[in-house]
Amino acid sequence: MRTLSRLCLLLLPLTLAGCGGGTDYTRSPVVTERQVSCMGDDASEIPAALTVYSPVEAKLNFMEKDYELKRVETASGVKYKGDNISFWNKGIDAMIQNKSGKTWSCRFMPRAEL
Repeated sequence: MRTLSRLCLLLLPLTLAGCGGGTDYTRSPVVTERQVSCMGDDASEIPAALTVYSPVEAKLNFMEKDYELKRVETASGVKYKGDNISFWNKGIDAMIQNKSGKTWSCRFMPRAEL
């Protein structure tokens, strides 16, 4: 019972944050920024980074631009979409696609050990 009480106390702020009816998030990351490596047309490495702010919001930094993304439903994996770009991943594999259909194959980089 004591463990359940502690769990409820930990989850209470998250539950209350969702009661506002809107998507007014504080913009502090839920998970840390994850580094991603994508392959260019000439087999060169193109770095990217994904920061997840909430269960439905993320930011993608790719080719020196930041893209605000919203999570969308997908049959498999996780997909975020913005006005000009989308980011999909399943496990460590990922894909970035721009609005013209150009696609980059990507992979999450291992996290550095502390």
